[in-house]
Amino acid sequence: MAALLVRQPDARPEVRAWVLSMLAEMAARAGFDDAAEAHFRAALAIDPDDHYLLTAYADWLLDQQRAVEVVRLLERQQRSDALLLRHALALRALDSPLAGGEVEQLRARFAASRLRGDRAHLREEARFTLEILGDRPQALALARENWKVQKEVPDLRLLLQASLAAGDAATLADVRRWLVRSRTEDVVISRLLSQELP
Repeated sequence: MAALLVRQPDARPEVRAWVLSMLAEMAARAGFDDAAEAHFRAALAIDPDDHYLLTAYADWLLDQQRAVEVVRLLERQQRSDALLLRHALALRALDSPLAGGEVEQLRARFAASRLRGDRAHLREEARFTLEILGDRPQALALARENWKVQKEVPDLRLLLQASLAAGDAATLADVRRWLVRSRTEDVVISRLLSQELP
């Protein structure tokens, strides 16, 4: 994929940013942290407001325990549930008193989505329920519901985390079978799979 950028030096900025963000995610999944960061930063230099890119980079920074950088990155980028959630997770990691207000905002946003019958943000609601509210059974239910409609690596990781937290061996076995069939590889998922159920 990197060769595409070399062969297409006149590619539109949004295309270059997209390719760089894909390279960043591939490097992150392989555990090549220096390459991942370089690609994320290069993509953000081109398109600093890209929602998908900001979300992916914030997740990577959270995985690296670099919450201060997430707060800076998303300080003025909380327009969506996904970005607000990552900002709140970073504030919580820093024991900031500001986290409480954002948690309440997210709680209200997810409640309003449920009232509207809008289930487009199940991934974020499941993660909020697991990592902020600590409601493991409900987080697993939401992660399962999300998995029925979204099958990307972050959705799989969330389902895995929720099944481990809830001690659900059946869902964990489903995750393992899906990984074998799909041949998906990810260093964080591999690390999680090495954990034992509570």
